[in-house]
Amino acid sequence: MKKFFLLLALLALSVCLHAQTLFEIGKEDGAGGEFALSPDKYNEFLASFGGEKDYFVGYSTPSRHWPYVLPGPLDGWAGGGYWAGYHPRHFPSVYFNLDKADDQGECRFTIAFAGVHDARPPRLKVSINGHERLHELTGEDKTEVLTGKAAGKPRKVEITFPAAWLKEGMNRIQLGTMKGSWAVFDYLRLEAPEGVRLGKASSTLIRSVRTADAVERTKNGRLVHPLLIDMRQFDAPRRLTVKVDGLRPVTLTAEAGESIREIPLPAVKAEKPRRRHVKITADGETVYSGTVEQTDRPLRQYADYVDLLMGTGNSRWMFKPGPSLPLSMVQIAPDNQDETWKAGYEYTIDNIMEFNHFSDWTMTGFLMQPTCGELKVNPGREDFPDEGYRSRIDKRTERAEIGCYSVYMTDTKIRADITATRRAALQRYVFPKSDEARILVDMFTPNEYPHNLVDAQVTKVSDTEIEGYATYYNAFTGYTLEQKYTLYFVLQFSKPFDSMGGWVNDSVKAVTGYIPYWNRNHEFDTPPAISHDIDRISGRGDFGVFVNYRTAEDEEILVRSGVSLVDLQGARNNLAQELAGPFGWDFDKVADNARAVWNDYLGRIDIESDDLLQKKKFYTNLYRALAAKATWSDADGRYVDEAERIRQLEKPGDCIVSGEYWNTFWNNQQLFNLIAPEMSSQWARSSIQLYKNSGWFNTDPAGIEHTGVMVAMHPVSQIMGAWRSGIRDFDLETAYTGLRKMLTTPPQYYKGGGTVGVEDLVPYMKYGYIPSGTGTVSNTMEYAYDDWCLAQMARELGKNDDAVFFEKRSGNWRNLFDAESGFIRPKDKEGKWVEPFDPYHTPGFTEGNAFNYSWFVPHDPTSLVEAVGKNRFTDRLDKAMAQSSSANFNAAGDNFAAFPINHGNETSMEVAYLFNWAGAPWLTQKWTRAIQEQYYGTTPYDAYPGDEDLGQMSSWFVMSALGLFQMDGGCSATPVYELGSPRYRKATVRLDGKHGRGQTFTIEAPGASRENKYIKSVTLNGKPVNDFRIPQQELLKGGKMVIEMSDRPTLR
Repeated sequence: MKKFFLLLALLALSVCLHAQTLFEIGKEDGAGGEFALSPDKYNEFLASFGGEKDYFVGYSTPSRHWPYVLPGPLDGWAGGGYWAGYHPRHFPSVYFNLDKADDQGECRFTIAFAGVHDARPPRLKVSINGHERLHELTGEDKTEVLTGKAAGKPRKVEITFPAAWLKEGMNRIQLGTMKGSWAVFDYLRLEAPEGVRLGKASSTLIRSVRTADAVERTKNGRLVHPLLIDMRQFDAPRRLTVKVDGLRPVTLTAEAGESIREIPLPAVKAEKPRRRHVKITADGETVYSGTVEQTDRPLRQYADYVDLLMGTGNSRWMFKPGPSLPLSMVQIAPDNQDETWKAGYEYTIDNIMEFNHFSDWTMTGFLMQPTCGELKVNPGREDFPDEGYRSRIDKRTERAEIGCYSVYMTDTKIRADITATRRAALQRYVFPKSDEARILVDMFTPNEYPHNLVDAQVTKVSDTEIEGYATYYNAFTGYTLEQKYTLYFVLQFSKPFDSMGGWVNDSVKAVTGYIPYWNRNHEFDTPPAISHDIDRISGRGDFGVFVNYRTAEDEEILVRSGVSLVDLQGARNNLAQELAGPFGWDFDKVADNARAVWNDYLGRIDIESDDLLQKKKFYTNLYRALAAKATWSDADGRYVDEAERIRQLEKPGDCIVSGEYWNTFWNNQQLFNLIAPEMSSQWARSSIQLYKNSGWFNTDPAGIEHTGVMVAMHPVSQIMGAWRSGIRDFDLETAYTGLRKMLTTPPQYYKGGGTVGVEDLVPYMKYGYIPSGTGTVSNTMEYAYDDWCLAQMARELGKNDDAVFFEKRSGNWRNLFDAESGFIRPKDKEGKWVEPFDPYHTPGFTEGNAFNYSWFVPHDPTSLVEAVGKNRFTDRLDKAMAQSSSANFNAAGDNFAAFPINHGNETSMEVAYLFNWAGAPWLTQKWTRAIQEQYYGTTPYDAYPGDEDLGQMSSWFVMSALGLFQMDGGCSATPVYELGSPRYRKATVRLDGKHGRGQTFTIEAPGASRENKYIKSVTLNGKPVNDFRIPQQELLKGGKMVIEMSDRPTLR
């Protein structure tokens, strides 16, 4: 009987705790038939629900706004693929407005699944107003449940949490799959105490209303304080009226989608907050009512718009949220992944391994981590942080801004702040009270590719300084690269350390060859030998040092680091010249210096928009575009060349620029030539200098080696495009001599390691194309473009015979063009078509297929259109764009037949602009805007769903958002900019009078919006423009282009 009454009491308590169902999405029936895309349209998930999408309780419906399936990062149909991105994750949110909350009692959130994948069950993360829970699901279901052909076995996740987690106003529950595969929904339900009351909802979801953290100065000099309305408009546009106490009402159109609209309020200087009531109405109903505060705020800077966490999940190469300057050697940032392809930082991993000084391709070493407690010298695996010195982090404290990355590590209770100059870094660690505090320096940790630590040594200089070196070897990328370099470093500590220790494990088995599908985590067969209270240590294999401290609560210890690939003196000089000398130990001054540098670069394009989200998107892309490339020369101009010889740059301020050239003529090159001509100049002079050293041009001098990555000889495009842009402070004659050699001399092994030359040049020169089986067929297209660029250079230099020769060879693309099918397709040595032929799957094409490369004739698109036939060309490409739009132009799962256009890789970045050349500019406007809106997002998860690749995707966005593009890389005798679809009502490009240019060029498109994407008319400096082409020289003179926009295409 006692048990009976106890059971009744428990039931009564349960009813008391969860007295009402606040909302339910779906119905409890063991199936997901009421949800969107059900029962089997999972392949359409990306376009409608990819990234972070919202459900607004009270307005949204399951059949339109919530998908029947939640994919995992292993599901190719949801975006994952080898070339089309890597393990994307999606995080839908449920928003609900509460008129009344209750801080007493408990709530229960139930996620019921109708089926869960059996072999790869998901790990589910649920966040309730920022409070996170992880759940490991088990599953027993096959693909038949996903496709609606069978019923699954139900699973349920129940989360009980304090009612105090909810609040009056807007609340958010977000969920997503961190690992594993799919799960099919049955229903979602929130139960809450009786006193909690749900508010109204409409098609306008107002997530929050607040004042900005900074004020802005208008063109007439007035200071305004933006009111920020963070919102999503469902389904269709809506007119909103915003009323703020004491001010005139403002009416705006909320287009479908998300935005953060800015309403200018008069700035205040009061120390005490000034409260203003805000009311937002639409169609006679109130959609928001609340109070905001205004206080004295600093002036907004361009750097404030940049979010370094944007795109750090689900993308690759080279994405880290750390502070760095343009053309930096030190790109210090957190690392958290095991050793696998794309390894580095992944936003969805909630721990940090260490802070890595480098971020360039194949470069590693010199990672640091502050720790407390038990000494551990292995980082441990990303899924098991307790194995090593990793620490979990509080994601709510993670800030990644220009000039500073900050985070609180919860396991060690240490806050870390990092900042940097070009070749030095400053770290600030705030420790808890501890007798076992230390700072680790690990010289052998997980990297993107397997590598060996050949030799290392660290010496204690004093109780505030250590110095050392480490030599690495990596010939295991699958390319011809032999990466061998010695990293020298100096570390200085603001507080004397008690002692130095270290570890060596010279029994670590060395990598000797390429490892297919590697996935390593630095677990070794033998333990390390750990030494304490030492002055010097040396070794190989696995190696590191640590300095020991006793710390008080909240004690700060700062660490300055300088690095060099030349010698210890270079590292010491870099540190003294760039950081210790000008800034001392002042962390804020170093961060402010970075912000000042970036404000200059970012301010070279000023956009006008009343949507803060669009500003964030634009300036973060601009930052990524300019920040990606590295330098590997010291501040004094010394560097180690490809033959491991110490060299000296001739011109002060020059540097060796690292970063690939593959198809950068569609992105990096044209952006740099327009707004950062000094970077184009340094890039060109760097490549010419390396040619003068070794006798060969380099395709990507990462670590200053001949890497053999990627294809072709596109430095010719970079150099010629810069020259045509008026950037002429380099030796074009020497460049031509070297590039002519590159395009006429067979490749060979280089004495300093790796290979030099153009890889498939021999069959290309022999046959006029690259036959199947003799090399990569698609290189025929790449080499033909290089030939054309070199012909332009020859003509410029008066070498007319060479110009004729290379112009003729630039037509070699025709040798692989099949007039019957209208595709580029492989031939054998006898000139016969290779059978069978499938444009999506026939091999021989670099990171793409025959379909992708059938559009690749950037130097002669007119002839390509004529060869295919204008109607067939336009219809085929338009259909492909429509197909690919359902996957956000990212070839989900590498399914190129279903999604032919993969904007997430270099092979397809020009295609939307080809409609211009086919006489259908409205289709260029339609599809370039679609890519801007769909492919490029604003969150950590969806900013770049594919291969961002050293600023290339970002550069494409910046140029396309301005409405400009150059198909041929700007290398022709009379370069042009081709018009697309400008996104902003006004953009002003600073030209600054350099290289014979004007001061500014302004693009005004006052009607531009999400819907108004079509060009109705254009004037350039007051004169009508009746073509899609604008002469480059006219733009660079400065002036103004006015574009009238419309929501309907102009068919002419």
